[in-house]
Amino acid sequence: MGAHPAPADPAGPDAGIPDTETPDQLLARLGTPGGRADPYPVYRRLHALAPVHDTGRGQVFLTGHQDCLQLLRDPGYRAQGPDWMDRVSPGWRERPGKVATIEAMLFRDPPDHTRLRRLVSGAFTARRLAALRPEVAQLADLALDRIADAGCDGGTVDLQELLADSLPIAVIGALVGVPESDRTLLQQAMTAMMQVVELTVDEAALTAADRGAELLLGYFAELVAQRRKQPTEDLASALVAVRDEGTGLSEDELLQTLLLLFMAGVDTMVNHLVNATAAFLAHPGQAALLRAEPGLAEGAVEEALRYDPPIQLLARVAAADLTIRQCAVPAGSLVIGLVGAANRDPERYPDPERFDITRTGTAAVSFGGGLHYCLGAPLARIESAAFLPGLLHRFPGLRPAGAARRRGLVLRGFEYFPVALR
Repeated sequence: MGAHPAPADPAGPDAGIPDTETPDQLLARLGTPGGRADPYPVYRRLHALAPVHDTGRGQVFLTGHQDCLQLLRDPGYRAQGPDWMDRVSPGWRERPGKVATIEAMLFRDPPDHTRLRRLVSGAFTARRLAALRPEVAQLADLALDRIADAGCDGGTVDLQELLADSLPIAVIGALVGVPESDRTLLQQAMTAMMQVVELTVDEAALTAADRGAELLLGYFAELVAQRRKQPTEDLASALVAVRDEGTGLSEDELLQTLLLLFMAGVDTMVNHLVNATAAFLAHPGQAALLRAEPGLAEGAVEEALRYDPPIQLLARVAAADLTIRQCAVPAGSLVIGLVGAANRDPERYPDPERFDITRTGTAAVSFGGGLHYCLGAPLARIESAAFLPGLLHRFPGLRPAGAARRRGLVLRGFEYFPVALR
């Protein structure tokens, strides 16, 4: 693998960013259209100027790979859970979108997090995932068929829209137990609700998230009622059985857990697949290499996750006074790890700006770490390895036809990503 030459990255110097900009000014750039389109020049500057930066407003930003791993693994940090939200955002319990998010497993600390994670981990065992591989491969082929059909007239295909309605939602829908006929109905509500995790959310987005949460929770309440009457071989049925055995799982926790797994398995997976496709189209030599050597698929997936991850930011709360690289961090501070920056840390990766699918030793922070390491990471890798080589092999003339990045700092993806197939 090491014999393949690494490609030159087309990104040039950090043009347009004055050398005099402060860390706060650089961070502000991430919220601009240019920063959303390409945050990596900002990350490069922060690596050199302020790998640890205290804004003075209760937030500390980290860009280093090791610092971000420590943030995710160290028990001295806590999740942004209900207790923390009560202190910093009184009234959050009046917003259904926030309640459904903050009370879910992702934002809980032990022992609640441990209890909830244990209940769902059986769906992601190595044996269970191995059994899913043929089904995932078949669903990936069906998604590719849909792309071919959509572009058969020579027009463009919106890859973002098509994937949102095909492979990821089909895989997680089958696992959770959401019937195919219902999946499209839930898509818009999921997109609206995901905005709750952004650092700043306006009132209109919060209202849309609240409506999305109410729709989704209502849907899963009906699904749970159906599974109580007629269980099947899916995660919804398994959790209903656990709940009804009186093991301490509340009805709200049951619904929130199903909602969390379903949403995470769709939105972030779609964003990853489209981000990865964009990277390959910007590096045609790497696309040609993967077509020629399908055995590089595993490394290609890891490099795509490193190069442009769908989650750009993970945060924890300092439980006590801490010091990070000589920077004092007071207890209660929100410590924010910039995942996209950590994945391109020059202290961790040689030539970090290169997109190189033959890269070895990759340990991207894209799936988090520690107690909250993403349960669905192995499944995401299976999906990605099934789809990306197939896409590039089946459509060798694939090329971008205009795109727009979505708003926000946390979730990195596209509003739309049209492609021409030939």
